[in-house]
Amino acid sequence: MLFLSSCSEIEDNLDRKREQENYVSPYMGKWTGTYTGEISGTLILNVSKNGSIEVTRIVDPNVEEVYYANLQSAGSAAISPSTSPKGFVLTGSLETKSGTWKQKYWSGSWSVKKLPTPL
Repeated sequence: MLFLSSCSEIEDNLDRKREQENYVSPYMGKWTGTYTGEISGTLILNVSKNGSIEVTRIVDPNVEEVYYANLQSAGSAAISPSTSPKGFVLTGSLETKSGTWKQKYWSGSWSVKKLPTPL
């Protein structure tokens, strides 16, 4: 009996691993927009298949910062707060395509739109 339950547990773990490997975030793709407030600029969010996000923040043509964030969970549109090396933090949701940001004592709002997926 112990052997059967162990095999079943191994099978369940393999099924979960396959689901994770095959998961595609509904928010996958490139999102662009702006952040405004006490400072402003351009945002580019590249959401990967598994929901990790490469955030590019452009202040002006000469200042660009890239850092990484994640969606809070599979299927979630909420962005997990992650602080960039320069202290920039996005909070919000890709479902609403907007949120707020903070950096040191500055703050404001942001909004993005998803770019069409190339064929």
